[in-house]
Amino acid sequence: MNNQIARIPLYISGFMTALAGVFFLLFPDTVSDILGVLWGIVLVVAGIAGAVDYIVSIKQFREEGYGNAAGAEIVLVYSIIITVLGIIFVLKPTIVMPLLSFVIGVYFLVDGVVKFRHNTLVPKTKDPLWYVMILLSLSLVVAGVALIIFPFSGTITVIRFAGIAFIISGIECIGEESWKKR
Repeated sequence: MNNQIARIPLYISGFMTALAGVFFLLFPDTVSDILGVLWGIVLVVAGIAGAVDYIVSIKQFREEGYGNAAGAEIVLVYSIIITVLGIIFVLKPTIVMPLLSFVIGVYFLVDGVVKFRHNTLVPKTKDPLWYVMILLSLSLVVAGVALIIFPFSGTITVIRFAGIAFIISGIECIGEESWKKR
């Protein structure tokens, strides 16, 4: 009996994961907004914590006779910037995911160019599939450019792929637990 009770949370976890995947597939815009708000909250909390840390540090430096703690103002400026960004992201969550898509796009673009350059320098005799590697690196470049030019379309696609992955993961979890039961 205890063994069956221990499996119940794994079934629930698998079901919830698959359900999240369905939600990602059916409502990618909503998922994007939710992620934007959550990221904004994280930035606001981090910014406020940084500002409080600055105030405490400056007070401590003055009490201990260290003077003004040169460079500590950078922490305050950084904290204010990320707090403002966090507030913007909470108020306008739809801008977070396109920014993330842009950054991922730049990464794919640079990674693809570097891999393309590397694959063109590898002698063809050392790697019999060198042409496949060149095609894959060019695919990375194309994906990077597409995410840079069409960041929101790329975001929706990434969210949908994540949804498919969640569904597969949830089904796999449920299936594995069912298989173990036999």
